[in-house]
Amino acid sequence: MSAADQIGVFSGHRSQHSATQHKVVAYTGDGELLAGDFYARVAGIARHLRQRPEQRWALVCDDTFWFAVGFLALVQARKTLIFPQASGPANVAEAQAAAVLTDQPTRFSSFVSLDVAAITASGTPVGTDLDDELLIELYTSGSTGRPKRVDKLLGQLRAEVAALEVQWGQTLGDAVVLATVPHHHLYGLLFRVLWPLWAGRSFYAPTCAQAFEFNAAARRFGRCLMVSSPAFLTRVTDFGSLQPQDAFRAVFSSGAPLPETTAAKIANESGHAAIEVYGSTETGGIAWRKWEPEVGQTPWQSFAGVEIAAPENTPGFLRVRSPWTWRADWVETGDLGQALPQRRFLLCGRADSVLKVEDKRVSLAEMEQRLVAHEFVSEACLLILKGKRSSVGAVAVLSPAGRRQLQQVGAQKVRKLLMEMLRAWYEPVLVPRKWRFVEELPGNAMGKIEMARLQALFTERG
Repeated sequence: MSAADQIGVFSGHRSQHSATQHKVVAYTGDGELLAGDFYARVAGIARHLRQRPEQRWALVCDDTFWFAVGFLALVQARKTLIFPQASGPANVAEAQAAAVLTDQPTRFSSFVSLDVAAITASGTPVGTDLDDELLIELYTSGSTGRPKRVDKLLGQLRAEVAALEVQWGQTLGDAVVLATVPHHHLYGLLFRVLWPLWAGRSFYAPTCAQAFEFNAAARRFGRCLMVSSPAFLTRVTDFGSLQPQDAFRAVFSSGAPLPETTAAKIANESGHAAIEVYGSTETGGIAWRKWEPEVGQTPWQSFAGVEIAAPENTPGFLRVRSPWTWRADWVETGDLGQALPQRRFLLCGRADSVLKVEDKRVSLAEMEQRLVAHEFVSEACLLILKGKRSSVGAVAVLSPAGRRQLQQVGAQKVRKLLMEMLRAWYEPVLVPRKWRFVEELPGNAMGKIEMARLQALFTERG
């Protein structure tokens, strides 16, 4: 029996009719939205979409409730779904969408568009059998910074959500899903929208952009889980105050590995180790881990049904094969890994982080780990600075102890101290010559570091 069959919620017919009319599908900032209203809106929009000739529809909704309604309506109408890299009209045009389903129609007046909130609801279901071969197009920045199209089938998304429910559903129970990440990227789409929707949980529609917003929502619901990113979690100063520990079901994080200091802080203060999820738009979810004290680097555990391939004795290219990748063959992740027994592995940095500087090889990921191990540094990112002579640049977020040292002795002495520490391991030409101390590493909404913004820190200031 497949994972989807085990939980019985992944047929459109069953998911629509198993939900009682009065079950809460979503909470707004001050109210709640019931299943009866939700599915009536889905049916009305799906009926309207079936009468339209356009096949390729971009779904662009700021409100997570309307996004969920629009997703199911497009699926039921058997339209090709497009999720642009960003929500601007230029991104929609670049994705070659024929029309836009949106909750902000004035932004897309130059396109064929439908206002998702203006269509009359209908109590009669339409097209309740879902088509697992339906095409869904997602876009990611990729390694070049240009939008890269990634194709998924609806059945692949449903299979991945089913695997999540088998893995953690019993632990989560009826927890309300709160999120600090957007819903239009794959991680937010799966964890924030489709998983609760198809597994019968409620989700909180507003995005918790600040810790106090999450805190207020958690107190309101009493039982909750957080779908978040390293960028948000590293900014939270007191995890113990988020809400009562006995109502706190789980924290999920994805986008990049959590700094060990943050992972330890979450576990110690909240009573729950964060569940980190490793994957990408191309591969879907690959593996997960929970911080373990006194283990050193915590290994990753691959999801059931996902195969990983990497050398056992030394870091090498990590490849993955899973039911929710577009290709049935092995896919290169772009990361370095080291295989361990029982489907576990270590992540050892990006494959492109091993570089040469004046004929000397250096692993930027390794050097970043050495920096973060210092008591003065909580996060670090290294990059190659091009010029007449290439050199390594360092961008670091200082720890509380590091900030105190900065105030006492100044940036030049802190920089010198860190450079001297690195010279114990690296030849002088490899040690970063230029440093930037920042409040937080520049990243996107998913917490992924944006290299162009890192480079700008050095070009803007010399």
